[in-house]
Amino acid sequence: MSSKPLLATEQAFYDKNAEALLVQYPNRHLLIHGARVVDTFETMDEAVKSGVRQFGREPFLVRRSGDKKTTFSVPALSLGVLCRS
Repeated sequence: MSSKPLLATEQAFYDKNAEALLVQYPNRHLLIHGARVVDTFETMDEAVKSGVRQFGREPFLVRRSGDKKTTFSVPALSLGVLCRS
């Protein structure tokens, strides 16, 4: 098992490219997987739904361009408690 924090790659990509992403995708919610923007959306809900459809249980990051870092935790996801039906 990796000791790398969950979403470390995605967060590092966003942090490194935050200014350019804001210019390229103003006022958009970015769906980030690995070190790339997969798609952009008008709402966070749309971005999260697309991320779940595309990546399932794999980690992905949704951030609004220009937003400062916000940390939140979903223990059920971290612990693998949620299941797909």
